[in-house]
Amino acid sequence: MEKVYEKLQDLLEVESLCDSDILDDFEDWDSLSIITLITFLDKEYGVNLYTQDIKGAKSVGDLIALIESKRK
Repeated sequence: MEKVYEKLQDLLEVESLCDSDILDDFEDWDSLSIITLITFLDKEYGVNLYTQDIKGAKSVGDLIALIESKRK
């Protein structure tokens, strides 16, 4: 999951993230970031998520848990 954190840091233009960080609090968390993340997850992990799935995640931790649940 380290690559996911790195990708999120890149998309959100921050140096570090905590699982408790609220995604909507980031200025760069927008539809383009979500689509970029969906593409990354599909290519890197074979995880297929939809925009609505990701929008349901409130925090970084929620998003990571969602990704992990889809990997199994």
